[in-house]
Amino acid sequence: MEKLECLRAKIAAYGSLCVAYSGGVDSSFLIHVAYEMLGDKALAVLVDSPVLARRDKDAAVEILQRLGVRYEVVGEDPFVSADFAANSTMRCYFCKKNNYTLIKDVAERNGLRYVADGQNADDALSLHRPGIKAGKEMGVQSPLAECGLTKDDIRRYSKLLGVTTWNKPANACLSSRIPYGSEITAEKLAVVEAAEEVLREQGMESCRVRWHGTIARIEAPREYFDTIVRMPEITERIKSLGFKYITLDLEGFRSGSMNG
Repeated sequence: MEKLECLRAKIAAYGSLCVAYSGGVDSSFLIHVAYEMLGDKALAVLVDSPVLARRDKDAAVEILQRLGVRYEVVGEDPFVSADFAANSTMRCYFCKKNNYTLIKDVAERNGLRYVADGQNADDALSLHRPGIKAGKEMGVQSPLAECGLTKDDIRRYSKLLGVTTWNKPANACLSSRIPYGSEITAEKLAVVEAAEEVLREQGMESCRVRWHGTIARIEAPREYFDTIVRMPEITERIKSLGFKYITLDLEGFRSGSMNG
């Protein structure tokens, strides 16, 4: 319990905290502990933009409502940043910089001294995390990483504390489905979201549909391969979104597969 007690002590020392919240495993755990330690001096801020799937946004809000913590949903247009839309390998840096600016404004308006993100100790070791650079530049705190909490730790403590996201699959924003160097547009994001929804409607979670122009490349856990192949309506529905070819990646789902 040492890491959990470290986190509790660090959050208590903040006195007040605004959490950059996404509804994922890490930020859900962080806001849960922040609410435990600070009560109404803790605030979750969810940035709502076209890179966030509607289903994920609704689920994220539902978690906060069940917890009873104060929260705000802030609308954002990522396309005001030409650097983000250009989709270089620094895409996440530009997106996070904009998000943290919005979140810090909310924190200031509510009289909250600190802003914290859900970066964990595993993230801190990653070779490709431009969003971390943005957070450091903006003075965002990373208490999970500072207390040495790994993803496995967070899942274990989340289960112990009754945080419902303890076993939630990893996810990433919709822009991660577009190859670096290909412009990100609202239309592409909407198509990818709709294509993944086709799979989710069949009970298939942890699937990605990667956008490659006229080709949709499905990454799915191997246990779903037979279902995808044997259900032509999946192919037809995804094709109807504007793709000419639908492919199934034989390597299966890999988080960050387009970072190379």
